[in-house]
Amino acid sequence: MEDMYLGRELTAVQIQEFLQSVLPGLTVFPWALLLGEQEPMAFDSGNPAHIFFEVLPSEVPQFPWHLAIYRTPSEDEEARALWFAQQLSARFGLVVLVPFIHPQKPHDPYYDIVFEQGKSYLADDRETDFGEPAAQPVRVIGPYALPEVGFDKTGNLLTHS
Repeated sequence: MEDMYLGRELTAVQIQEFLQSVLPGLTVFPWALLLGEQEPMAFDSGNPAHIFFEVLPSEVPQFPWHLAIYRTPSEDEEARALWFAQQLSARFGLVVLVPFIHPQKPHDPYYDIVFEQGKSYLADDRETDFGEPAAQPVRVIGPYALPEVGFDKTGNLLTHS
């Protein structure tokens, strides 16, 4: 599963078209499973090429929408989430936050990557009490270069030789 937080709302149609364009080998369905929505009629849980997403309100004031993408390959989830977020940010002029495991500090749970206009920044949410009225904003530390990656039409990481 890939999850990220959006700085503004996108419609289900916008997200579905985006995901379908970057993963053309998969069939993408909107499905608010956590809200109790019924399974989409054409969705086949036995078909590994069927994935779904849901967008729900979040508790992060700067990023009021949580996007979760389900049933993508289980390997390379963080890299794929960052890849999706970078493209969403660039395509829609959107600020997107992705929880991040810092390679030099893997036990510190407070790091994120924030994308703005497709550019990546390291951020710290240590002072952010999610869901609290007096929550401090997520603090952007500065630009952060991520490795360049690519994924095939079904969401598998492409290896560079």
